[in-house]
Amino acid sequence: MAITVAARASLALNASTNVDPQEVLKLVKKASGKVKGGGASLLTTGLQNLGAEVHVEREARGRLEISINSGRRIFELCTFSATASATASDGGTVTRLRVGGLETYKTTQTKTLFIPTGPKMIAGMAPYKRFLEAIAADLRAVDPLARIAIAQRDA
Repeated sequence: MAITVAARASLALNASTNVDPQEVLKLVKKASGKVKGGGASLLTTGLQNLGAEVHVEREARGRLEISINSGRRIFELCTFSATASATASDGGTVTRLRVGGLETYKTTQTKTLFIPTGPKMIAGMAPYKRFLEAIAADLRAVDPLARIAIAQRDA
C-alpha cells in the first residue's frame, strides 16, 4: 500500500540532548539560513520549490513557528513548528526537541485529462527534509551524544 500524504507530512525530528533549550532553538534558527532552493533536480523536487527558503515566522518561549516559502515569499509551501523543553532526570537536565510534523502544506498531483496518474506530492518536502538533516548535523556537532531520530508515522 502506498504511503499517504498525511503520513509523509508527519515526518519530524525528535531529539534529546543535554544542551539548554534556548541554545537548541538557536541551532534551529541557524539551520534555517542554510537551506535554500528546491534541491539537486527540478525534475524530482518540482518548480514550486525553486528558490524555496525557510523562515522563522514567530518566536515564543520554547517554540518557533516556521514556514517554507517559494522564492521571494510569493507562495507559502508548508508550515511547522519547533519546540524545546527541559525536564529533570536522574543524570541532570534533558532537553527534548521536536521539529515538524507539517501543520499546513500544499500538494500537487500529475493528471492525464482529469484522471490522477501519480501520487500526491507535498510542495516544499525536499527543502523540509534538508532542513531537518541540517538541524540534526548542527545538534550532533554541539552534542555528539544527542539522540536524534527523523521519522514519520506509519501509513
